[in-house]
Amino acid sequence: MTLKPVSHKQISVFYWTAIPNIILFVRDDNGDENARLYKFNITKSSPPNKPEKISTRANEDALVVANNLRDPKVIVAVNNEDPAYHNLYELNLYTNELTLILRNHRFSMPYFFDNDLHLRYVSAETSNESLTYYSISKKANRSSLTSDDENWTEYIRVSKEDYLITIPVGFTANNKRAYWIWAEGSDLGKLVVHDFGRPKNNEVLYEAQSAEIDYSVNDVVKNILIHPKDKTILAVTETYHRPVIHVINSTIKSDIRYLKNLKSTDSLIIVGTSQDFNTWLVTYLSDRNPPEYFLYHRDQKKAVLLIETYRELKGKKLGRMIGFNFNSHDNFTIQAYLSLPPDVMIRNASHSNNAKRLNDANMGLLPAVPQKMIVYVHGGPQYRDRFGFSAENIWLTNRGYAVLQVNFRGSIGFGKRIANAGNGEWGRKMHSDLIDAINFAIQRGIANRSQIAIMGGSYGGYATLIGMTFTPEVFACGVDSYGPSNLVTLLESMPPTWNGSYYETVTMIGGDKNTPEGRKFLHSRSPLFLAYRVQRPLIILQGANDPRIKRSESDKFVSELQRHGIPVTYVLFPDEGHGFRKPCNVLAEAGFREKFLHDCLHGRYEEFLPGQYNSSAVVVTEGSNTPTSLSKLSRIPSANGAGSTRTTLRDASTA
Repeated sequence: MTLKPVSHKQISVFYWTAIPNIILFVRDDNGDENARLYKFNITKSSPPNKPEKISTRANEDALVVANNLRDPKVIVAVNNEDPAYHNLYELNLYTNELTLILRNHRFSMPYFFDNDLHLRYVSAETSNESLTYYSISKKANRSSLTSDDENWTEYIRVSKEDYLITIPVGFTANNKRAYWIWAEGSDLGKLVVHDFGRPKNNEVLYEAQSAEIDYSVNDVVKNILIHPKDKTILAVTETYHRPVIHVINSTIKSDIRYLKNLKSTDSLIIVGTSQDFNTWLVTYLSDRNPPEYFLYHRDQKKAVLLIETYRELKGKKLGRMIGFNFNSHDNFTIQAYLSLPPDVMIRNASHSNNAKRLNDANMGLLPAVPQKMIVYVHGGPQYRDRFGFSAENIWLTNRGYAVLQVNFRGSIGFGKRIANAGNGEWGRKMHSDLIDAINFAIQRGIANRSQIAIMGGSYGGYATLIGMTFTPEVFACGVDSYGPSNLVTLLESMPPTWNGSYYETVTMIGGDKNTPEGRKFLHSRSPLFLAYRVQRPLIILQGANDPRIKRSESDKFVSELQRHGIPVTYVLFPDEGHGFRKPCNVLAEAGFREKFLHDCLHGRYEEFLPGQYNSSAVVVTEGSNTPTSLSKLSRIPSANGAGSTRTTLRDASTA
């Protein structure tokens, strides 16, 4: 069989459908988050076999929001009339006909459908910062449904303290009962079921034990196992340090037991199942082994290896990823992960002279000598770091760095108390949690105090700039990828699709741009206004088309540094957005970061010649820690005022 690419451009996500040979995929060509939707026949052999365009207009975002894998249709959301809100359409997979089912000027994603692809819930913020779920009123005309008030009735109003873990999950087979994750009266949340229309009469199916139930409407793998036909809930997964499956229906106990024993040291993840529930696709999370995917056949009680990933790493010694807790200065228990270089000698427990060090040694946390360390801050910030194989961690530990990842307050997955404790704490307690983690690592002999870098993207980029300005003496250097520098302009330039979550964003950050006191607060938490305090080397990487963190956030910070005579390296990717996706640019980003970290912390690095990957990267300005080969490249005039020079990267063969 000759494999041919479906598209020569980067595909963001793809969807199987009820028609076996038809897939749908979305493509964002330049990082502007206006995704185009395509249909493709994977078995058609007669050329030309090109994807069919479903929705591909410029400045229009289209995606699949419901798909039952049973009917020859899916539900598609397209913001073709209002950039802030998506209309909903039924897409006929045979004819490509789009039929409008909701004209929308009010409700933000996500939208919730039953097993027959009928719209059941939508949601909208209210001015008092609560979130209200609505169902369709009895008097609404479904054939010409709009988001106007008279067509909707309040289903449940969720307080701002509870809405992060109050989420619709699905419906029973007859669509008469509704499954939810429910936060009220619980820190970690409960899995409940109630008769549709009676949300206060909940029957508890499972109450989370150590961490929240793993579930996100935006994730492909939901981690709540639901029978594809009878729609009973069979198992849930919680992740504190590592994922743990909890069986809540005894019919699959023997299946889970077999699969856990198959790779007993790794963490089982059920990716999906066939419609008859006989064949499962499963994988295992491991810090030391690349993912392997298996087909499990229930009738045979047998799993067969399907796919090995990263085969070139098989048999290589990879660093461990260890989950642990520490206490913040104000007595929050904070979860974190430490990854150590694979060749580092670990201190023996017998050499530890107190209980804390003994416990750390038993966990494998204590290297024989303090390490050069990167504090790698996750984005979101309503997100979390997770256990498992991480290409980034494998790369960094291979280069000789310990990697510290902290699920600081404001992170999700550990209950609403720790998540809500981050509200209004950007640049304050969220940052002090990082400092507390660093102090923990220094005191335990894990990290060398003088060789600590901070790195991250999005919120992690903001945290990097905070570290370099608010606590400049702590970090030897910083790597900021598309982080906001001014919280006022961050809110002023929010993409239209975020309009429906404005109050949530204000609550999370802590200040409202529309009030004098709010603007003062946002100003006080913005690294831009303390740029003059940067003392150590800094590199900034930015996508020019980023709709979330606009290029101006990085431009202005760089200009402010230059105004004070502070060196900085600024790399712009003209064809990228929020996060770099094109392989040539991902490799170049890694090259810039690796060489920068080598110059700062003296870890190992692979020789990097800018342009060798045919990346679009442009060096806008060079600091003192830029790869030396950049100085040999030609200069062209600055296009944006962010620097006096700009260097065009060319292929290594012509540089």
